[in-house]
Parts: sequence; structure tokens; C-alpha cells
Amino acid sequence: MRNLLHLLATFLVFWIGSQYFSSYISISDTQTLVLATVFMFVISFVYGLLLTISVLSILVGGIGCLTTPLLILASLVLTPIKLWLLDRYLPGFEIHGFWTYVILTIALSIFTAKVKGKKD
Repeated sequence: MRNLLHLLATFLVFWIGSQYFSSYISISDTQTLVLATVFMFVISFVYGLLLTISVLSILVGGIGCLTTPLLILASLVLTPIKLWLLDRYLPGFEIHGFWTYVILTIALSIFTAKVKGKKD
């Protein structure tokens, strides 16, 4: 359920950005919008899987001691990298300007943040 909400939030951030800030982010059609959203979701899912495997490999062979810090460091720049990849390789998806990357990264981080509830 949480993944579906993240997917929907990413879709809405991209849609609102392309509708109201079209001089900074342009998405040519609905198919491109859906592809961009799915791409962001798949990369996040693969990253989470790699992080889980890396943490588990600490217990098995100790190699996770090397990979886990690198993956945690990569998480700081993962969203801008995903946005850059979309801009570069997805026709019809264009981001204009450095600050647009920064604002989109912040918006995506705010709306897709994991909220941990207090268990009673």
C-alpha cells in the first residue's frame, strides 16, 4: 500500500510540475508521465533491494561492511541522479535548470517520505 502511495505521489509531483511550472519541467504526454513515474519507482525499489542485500551480507561474509556505507551515501544523491537519467534518456521529459532539480528533489523527498507511526 505504501508503495502505491509513493507511486501516486511521484505521479502528482511530476504532473503538477509540468502543468504549473512548464517553463522548468516539460512532459510531452501522459505516456511519458507514466513512464517517468514507473522509472522512479523501479529505481527506488531496486535500490531498497540492494540495500537489504548489502546489510544482510554483513552477517554472511562481511562484504556488506564495504557496500552498505556506499549505498547509504548514494541515497543522498539518488533522486537527482534519477531525475537526470529521465531528462537524458526519456524523450519528452525535460528539466530546465539546476534549481529545478533541487526543487523537484525536495518535493519528491517531502511527498514520498516514510512516516513511522507509533505502535501501541
